[in-house]
Amino acid sequence: MDSDDIPALSSDTLAALQSFLAEKQELDDRFEKLKENAEEVFQNNQKIDMSDFQEDWQLSQFWYDDATAEFIARRALEHTSKDDCIAFISSPTAYVAFRNMAPERKNAYVFEYDQRFDLFKDQYVLYDFNKPLDFARAKEMKGKFKFIVADPPFLNKDCLSQTMETVRWIASKDVKIMIDTGAVMEGLAKELIGARITGFHPAHRGGLSNEFRCYSTFEDKSLQWV
Repeated sequence: MDSDDIPALSSDTLAALQSFLAEKQELDDRFEKLKENAEEVFQNNQKIDMSDFQEDWQLSQFWYDDATAEFIARRALEHTSKDDCIAFISSPTAYVAFRNMAPERKNAYVFEYDQRFDLFKDQYVLYDFNKPLDFARAKEMKGKFKFIVADPPFLNKDCLSQTMETVRWIASKDVKIMIDTGAVMEGLAKELIGARITGFHPAHRGGLSNEFRCYSTFEDKSLQWV
């Protein structure tokens, strides 16, 4: 093909592309800086900003807005004591909010496929919902968790069902569970784990076209079934 036949980008399109690439590079640089300084950040209990982690849409990552992340983290904090185990399954935004609230709580874990979150070291569990019981420390974690937050990355039966298999494995007898997923999963959430729809509507930083809802196995003054 002659070079004259190759379509050229318009000036507006080229400017938009350059802006996107510059923003991406800035986010990559911020994450690398966080990773390099992770030890110092953790030792000094410095707060972590989720904007340092770029969403990966191929992994169906859509971060909660601050109000949503803090609401979920507050439920976990209020319903557990300092020695209780807490799991955030495919919900790194809520985990980071919880960690910022209570950095001294070392029994809170983020179960996540994205290995960028391994900077949380012992609090990170490499997790693939396709292998719901195949994760590090699975045997020692069985039946240990008093509070579990789950946000299955995909809106389908297999993803929710396999995530709930993990939930049942690690759940203690008196566990409290929150599931954040699409409105279309209401019936399955109730069938699999007995979770009921609540009046809380999780929101995301960039917005989502799918209606998102929160399901729980418990109520409190701020989280009510409807």
